[in-house]
Amino acid sequence: MRKRSGAASLLALTVALGLGVSLAPAAQAGTTIPRLPQTNAADWTPRVVDDGTRTDAGVYELRQIGNTMYAGGDFTSVQNATGTVTYPRTRLFSFDATTGAVSAWAPNVNGQVWAMEPSPDGRYLYIGGEFTRFTGRAVNRLVKYDLLNQRVDTAFNFPTSIRKVTDLQLVGNRLVVAGTFPGGIVGVNPTTGAPDDYFRNTQATGQEQGYNTQVYRFSVNPAGTRMVILGSFTAIGGQPRQQAAMLTLGSTSASVSGWYSTRWNEDCSTTLRHYTRDVDWSVDGNNFAIVTTGGPAPNSRRLCDTVTWWRNTDSANQEPVWINYSGGDTFHSVAVTNQAVFVSGHFRWLDNPQGRDTPGPGSVSRQGLGAISPTTGRALSWNPTKSIEGGRGGYDLYFTGAGLWIGHFEQRLTRELHPGLGLLPY
Repeated sequence: MRKRSGAASLLALTVALGLGVSLAPAAQAGTTIPRLPQTNAADWTPRVVDDGTRTDAGVYELRQIGNTMYAGGDFTSVQNATGTVTYPRTRLFSFDATTGAVSAWAPNVNGQVWAMEPSPDGRYLYIGGEFTRFTGRAVNRLVKYDLLNQRVDTAFNFPTSIRKVTDLQLVGNRLVVAGTFPGGIVGVNPTTGAPDDYFRNTQATGQEQGYNTQVYRFSVNPAGTRMVILGSFTAIGGQPRQQAAMLTLGSTSASVSGWYSTRWNEDCSTTLRHYTRDVDWSVDGNNFAIVTTGGPAPNSRRLCDTVTWWRNTDSANQEPVWINYSGGDTFHSVAVTNQAVFVSGHFRWLDNPQGRDTPGPGSVSRQGLGAISPTTGRALSWNPTKSIEGGRGGYDLYFTGAGLWIGHFEQRLTRELHPGLGLLPY
């Protein structure tokens, strides 16, 4: 996913809290995994369920610290693995990452949670989304939560006028925040929340019809020198860039790379002109994948409802190395590993360039989850399935040492009841 996949080495880090626990790797590109995950989901994970308040509940983001998994999204109820005990949890909860036991942690958040990022020492969790109150405290859609003392860190104050935070990542000595606000991306001091001017030359301007200016997702390459950003914009740093752009990350400021593709100038429809949805880098940093929504577009150049593979270069007029089409269904998330390009959403097929909400010639059935060869661009035989009845799909693909965690908005994973989230072990 973008930077939503786990760390490259999957080796645990030691938390400097004197507790002797391990910190699951922070989200970053270029994940190395031992093998493809199993196609049978673990039976012990908790459930994120619909109720009288949320009839389409689910998870946007998962993050593990030590042996605790944190889940954020849009929900008000969770259950144990068997569905016999229900816990009121408002858009955030945590659970044991090996047993699934739901913890007592229950902050009350008045808006959706879209993004989370742990601090290097595991003591803090940065949480962003659409909320303006966090357990009774007025906040500005981004908080730094002190996990040791179980409270919002009041020394961290994010002053940027913003409608929604959609992505977060610690990059070097700053917290990078992306979302719906003028410019779309900003670096802030991880201790105080004060914005800096690192992205002063790479601000997003313009917008697609029906959207405000935003940087929706971004991903940093394994070397920490390049960043691909996606969103609703028509220029970055004053240079024409529509929906997708690459930044060069310098020592004191970011700049706009020469990478560009006019393929992103082509609209999927008059009502859906921002359709890039997620991005992630390859392990070697030579390529990256972008996934989209947009609707069926057979026999055209449009990159609607596709997975595309791109070169890391500063040249303009770029064309994808390969394209894999769903034939009219959305991809929401991508995670690139040494084994495959993993994708999730609410699609029904892969290898389907001639499909128009139908299985075209050569297509393969891949419902909600799939894996693509980075070499050939064709679907692998891996086929666990995720149900797609809700229409919102899978938003997070998160690798840890245990396997592939999936945050989603439907009911079933590998044909079993796993609403909201699940784990495919190695």
